[in-house]
Amino acid sequence: MWRQSTGYRIQKLVRRKADVKVVGRNLSVVVFLALVLGLVLSCNEEGWSKTIVTAQVSKTLDPETNTASVLLGKATVENIFREDWMETPDPGDSTFDAFPAKIAPIAGADVRVNSEPVSERVPGVYFKATMDLRYEARYDLEITLPDGKTVTAHGFLPDSFSITRPQPGDTFGPGPVAAVWTHSDSCEAFLVGIVPADSGSVARGWADALRDTFCTIPDSAFTDTLGNFVPGNYVFSVTAINGAWNKSGLDLLFSGGNVSGALGTFGCAVCPKPVTFHVK
Repeated sequence: MWRQSTGYRIQKLVRRKADVKVVGRNLSVVVFLALVLGLVLSCNEEGWSKTIVTAQVSKTLDPETNTASVLLGKATVENIFREDWMETPDPGDSTFDAFPAKIAPIAGADVRVNSEPVSERVPGVYFKATMDLRYEARYDLEITLPDGKTVTAHGFLPDSFSITRPQPGDTFGPGPVAAVWTHSDSCEAFLVGIVPADSGSVARGWADALRDTFCTIPDSAFTDTLGNFVPGNYVFSVTAINGAWNKSGLDLLFSGGNVSGALGTFGCAVCPKPVTFHVK
């Protein structure tokens, strides 16, 4: 019966929220999301919920740090086809959430990396410093949730590598800058980026992800939002990654990431000393 009335409920939803003036393209997005959520929620009257994990082990140099961090929560998407969700609580409330969801931190979980406990700092945030991280070693994430369910993932810490160009103190004229770094075994992708050394700079900076050991920093990295060239000192960094890293919410919803027992990501990262150079 619920499935047969889906079309009617979508029409009812649109009529009841007409006062918020959702028209044209926005209305099409609402209907599309409703159809997608209808498939995800199926016949569950309460909605859909899933454990969400964002975890990493990272080794940085100068200063050297070896850390593990885990963010743990439960994402809940409400069933927008329920009668009580479609009712506006306050007649004067004109807000409308096309994708009603909330994330609640999960406290009290047992979180371990290679059997080493990762303690909880605040609800849902687990962190451990001064770990003994070794290049190319395997790291297993193991989480036992308060309800007894388990979440697992693994990755390999990339090998040591270094930036060979630019060198610290180099000076470049306006225009693109070539950057090169050495190979890192077990690395699946490099995250590269450049930011102004001066936090007050109006330059936009730049970031990218690639598999090569070289890149061209575009001249737009040294300009402001109006395209004006901004001379000064810039910091270039490269991070070697194994595993998944920073997936978007929709990407996690449809692909699930690389974590078993939850939606999420677990990655291992190595970041050598960034390089500061000057652009004039």
